[in-house]
Amino acid sequence: MEGYQRIGASVAIPGLLKQFGQDPAEFLSNNGFPTHVLENPENLLSLADLGRLIRSCVAATKCPHFGLLIGQRASTQSLGLVGQLMRQAPTLGSAIYDLCVNQQRYVKGSVIYLSVQEKRAIWGYGIHLPDMQGIEQGNDLVVAMGFKLMTELSDLAPEQIWIARRTPDDARPYIELFGRMPIFDAHQSALVFPSKFLDRPVKGADPRVRKELEKVVANYWLVKQPSIKDQVVRILRARSVCGHATLEQVSKELGMHPRTLNRRLETEGTSFRSLLNLGRLEIARQLLGNTSMKVTDIAHALGYAETSAFTRAFQKWAGKSPVAWRKEGFE
Repeated sequence: MEGYQRIGASVAIPGLLKQFGQDPAEFLSNNGFPTHVLENPENLLSLADLGRLIRSCVAATKCPHFGLLIGQRASTQSLGLVGQLMRQAPTLGSAIYDLCVNQQRYVKGSVIYLSVQEKRAIWGYGIHLPDMQGIEQGNDLVVAMGFKLMTELSDLAPEQIWIARRTPDDARPYIELFGRMPIFDAHQSALVFPSKFLDRPVKGADPRVRKELEKVVANYWLVKQPSIKDQVVRILRARSVCGHATLEQVSKELGMHPRTLNRRLETEGTSFRSLLNLGRLEIARQLLGNTSMKVTDIAHALGYAETSAFTRAFQKWAGKSPVAWRKEGFE
């Protein structure tokens, strides 16, 4: 599976490199990237290459929070057409929903989602591209970006910031941006806030402009339209960490009967159960590799009632236990 990402907020990379004394053109050339790739936010880059690019930036600048710096320079303008639509949304919730629904028009391999649980809203992000490198930087980038979007659209700030990465040696840049210490080693990367915030009106929204933008966005596809399998994988990445990853719920989200979904997946050479298991494996590998979460907590986050059941499943998928897999990654 290949993943792609609209350059978007990453157009800030050349300016950031200059701040650290790097020549952007020379840096890009030395790392195997076309020098023009970051000039246009509508350019596409593979997710794997984007992860490699940001990790190279970290190495060259010796700045371990480079992804955070990119994200904090983002705005709705960074999102192009979808960002314009968000600016004209009637409420913050509608704007977030705009992004969740339309992200797949310019990204393949990751998902932005909104989960409302009683009085709490979780606006999260996850990568479902197997063996993706630089996930910790991607999580930093998107959480910082979400924070900037939320304050731009509503003047509200989340009550908690979750980041699925180990606690950095120096957390001051995070505290300076968010105004508080994020919760590191989280099972998902997300902004958490009272669900009543979703009703906050977006400043300056114009319903007439929005109506015209909806028509334009409906015909906008920067990446290839997703197959049923692609859509299920994307939905499962979000639902697997929110406790709602069932065939019935995913079928409902796609607007089809469970039997119809199973038949459609069968024609694409897979099954719901297979995609669910593979998705859980990828999340487990990400959490084992990028956080210090206990295996028991990872099992619970993925919906396993018993850690032993998770360990058996992981061993079957990966050929080794979660503990052995994590240890091997650091040797």
